Amino acid sequence: MKYKKGKLWKIPTLVVCAVLFGLLAADISGSYVTAPIDVAAYHILRSFESSAATGFFKIMTNMVHPVVLLVISLSMIHILKQRKYFIALLGNLILTVLLNVAIKGSFMRIRPPQEMHLVMESGYSFPSGHAMVAASFYGFLAYMLKQADLKKSQRYALTVLNALIVFLVGCSRIYLGVHYATDVIGGFCVSVMYLILYTEVISHYFAAEALDAAHHHLDVKQELVLSFAYAFRGIFDGIKNERNMMIHYSVVVLVVVFGVTLKLTVTEWGICLILCGMVIALEQVNTAIEAVVDLVTEEHKELARLAKDTAAGAVLVAAITAAIVGGLIFFPKLAQLFGL
Repeated sequence: MKYKKGKLWKIPTLVVCAVLFGLLAADISGSYVTAPIDVAAYHILRSFESSAATGFFKIMTNMVHPVVLLVISLSMIHILKQRKYFIALLGNLILTVLLNVAIKGSFMRIRPPQEMHLVMESGYSFPSGHAMVAASFYGFLAYMLKQADLKKSQRYALTVLNALIVFLVGCSRIYLGVHYATDVIGGFCVSVMYLILYTEVISHYFAAEALDAAHHHLDVKQELVLSFAYAFRGIFDGIKNERNMMIHYSVVVLVVVFGVTLKLTVTEWGICLILCGMVIALEQVNTAIEAVVDLVTEEHKELARLAKDTAAGAVLVAAITAAIVGGLIFFPKLAQLFGL
């Protein structure tokens, strides 16, 4: 199958970002020949230092605050009339945060010295989480704009605005002294690679019906794409049709928000991710079992009841376990935060 003309830029972009990130990762772990770039970027931005500039960059760095992102998400979904992208938008944020935590834990680069900081920050430095979230979130908004029914000039202006916000968020991290320029560049590289792949998956999901209609014409590669499209359709349909599924995903969003706020460790993030995935996976299985049982039997049968109850019980056990472990992780941090 030939690659679509409008997507030809994606392959070289992936390659360039992968190579650049690889070089940066190798450099910061070894000889650090990019040090002059970090020093120059810091001094250039700090040359504008003033109370007004500091206030402006603090505003820009907060453009990726969870509350701000939620407000923008709801607003854009309403304005663009793109409700179908809401779950994809939230999923994009969750995956980006988890990806950043995992990569930071792999490199464990120390942040710039405390005397450079204009705001309080902790945790590792490479790649910049703010840069990654900004590129992923506002990049996905640009993807939504491309699908929206807008005038070309409006679409172009809003896309440029999104790109400007991403750039300024990256600059704010350097100006505020909490990241090196290489952290920001590395974050942008990871998010561009991730976003290309993520939007491809989302595009295939929303095109699942068209693929299904042409099912008998598919080759092996297209069959693989279709299988992923079906899988994501199952996830999205479960969210739309099952109240419990929406509750579980809402809890995941809360876990991510509180996790970022309370600065969970890599191990704590890993535990939360495994538990959330376990509960959601079991809820998906429970939904599938209920659907199959309802499909094959309309009468009350003891074995059908047993199948449903057992599946529901598995979800309950997993949810209780996740709640207990989550409490052990979050309650001490909340108590410390409020001075209890």
